[in-house]
Amino acid sequence: MSELSFVRCDLLEGDAISHGFTTRQGGLSDGPYASLNITRSRGDSPEHVAENRERVRAALDLDYLAFASQVHGRAVAVVEEAPLGEQPVGEADALVTDRPGIGLVCQTADCTPILLWDEENRAIAAIHSGWRGTVKNIVEATVSRMADVYGTRPSLLRAAIGPSISPANYRVGPEVVAEFEGFPDDQDILSVRDGEGGAQLDVAAACVFQLGETGIPAGQIWRSDLCTYADDTRLFSARRSHHQGQSGVFGGQGGVIGLRR
Repeated sequence: MSELSFVRCDLLEGDAISHGFTTRQGGLSDGPYASLNITRSRGDSPEHVAENRERVRAALDLDYLAFASQVHGRAVAVVEEAPLGEQPVGEADALVTDRPGIGLVCQTADCTPILLWDEENRAIAAIHSGWRGTVKNIVEATVSRMADVYGTRPSLLRAAIGPSISPANYRVGPEVVAEFEGFPDDQDILSVRDGEGGAQLDVAAACVFQLGETGIPAGQIWRSDLCTYADDTRLFSARRSHHQGQSGVFGGQGGVIGLRR
């Protein structure tokens, strides 16, 4: 069995939490799902996905992994007990908890994965922010929920943004451009419009802006520079698979964070 390889953030390193953004390396799956696919529902063997998830759990020394049915929305689920097998905790695009041993997972294949750590109140979050969830500001919804449930102060939060698709590889049409025109121009979220009204979109940059707007200092926000589309040896990409003629057939990685026992 090959070693699992995680992308990690120094802001989240320490004895209190375990975290990592998974890559393609170290799993059991093959074909377009090779090898550490942790996402169900796209045709991979359920047994392979289950084993891949188990390898991630063991490597991060957590008791359980909690998943949600992600719907590109604004719902935030509070995880208060161990998951029942691999049953999703519900429809949500962010998970929060203060319970040790439970790893929160946000699944991605181009979308932006975000992990949050509130050391003061020992609370954590995992956020899946695609372009639709970003427009709906799932980041703000999550930070607000943490404040309500755990007393989180945004000024003390630490945030890590994992690998996502880079703007160089993410052109969107005018209908998506219109959804982002409310963001400030100085954040480099949208490129200059092309002749058809489309643009290159940097969803992760929009998430950085939104994290800052909640009150998280810039020095406490980290962003990976890895592009899911460009790095085909390490990362899954829905758009790359589509461009290769395999639309809908691809694996998924994820951001995982858990409080140590």
